[in-house]
Amino acid sequence: MSECFSKNNSEETNNIDLESLEGLICYCFKKSKKELFDAAKKGEENLIVDDIKIKMNDLGCFCETANPSGKCCLPNLLVLLKAAKKL
Repeated sequence: MSECFSKNNSEETNNIDLESLEGLICYCFKKSKKELFDAAKKGEENLIVDDIKIKMNDLGCFCETANPSGKCCLPNLLVLLKAAKKL
């Protein structure tokens, strides 16, 4: 599996704006915050997460250059999923 999902990166937290669902949550594979939030509300978040993981295995991620934070999106995905499930 790609370094992007390594233990060190998954423990880091990026600052994610939970006030707005505009913008991307995964810059490598163009997944929006709204797309993930809506899927989580329907209980279908695994479809998006699995799609990202499959693409990472096939193509690899390029978070360092695609994501403005230069970090993996996984911590932000998890934060957004938790927030969506609480609402």
